[in-house]
Amino acid sequence: MNHFDKIALALPAAGLDGVLLTGEYNRFYASGFATTGTDGVALVTREGNFYFTDSRYIEAAHNKVQNAEIAQTDAAHPYVDLINAAMEKTHVQKLGFEDAYMTVADYRHYSEKLHCELVPATELLISLRQSKDVEEVERMIAAQRIAVGKDCCDFHTF
Repeated sequence: MNHFDKIALALPAAGLDGVLLTGEYNRFYASGFATTGTDGVALVTREGNFYFTDSRYIEAAHNKVQNAEIAQTDAAHPYVDLINAAMEKTHVQKLGFEDAYMTVADYRHYSEKLHCELVPATELLISLRQSKDVEEVERMIAAQRIAVGKDCCDFHTF
């Protein structure tokens, strides 16, 4: 499951060419790939999607992340270089970012290094995540069944 397309479709109405996802929950929402902390960056644009991570997670990202170009960050290819190259490829001028979750230090770093205008986009991401698709609803129902216990469910424990 991934929501790259759902996010990309919302960009024009928000006046954005792309959105940078640095927080683990929004990265997971977009890509369906779970990592912790700052172990990756997703970039969703009107023209394509990207997922960048380091050597610890690159193989898993290739196996799990769909509908996105995947690249590995390292000393020679820092995140900002990968992001700038992807933004140039997809013509990003106005880039949304997770203003409610990004640290001031990270914001300063990105605003100094990225070749675009950074625009707060947390509200856009919150509104997209509030509306659940069929797969998300099915997962919530399954979790409720597990939480309630075996007496009310059609599954067996070992």
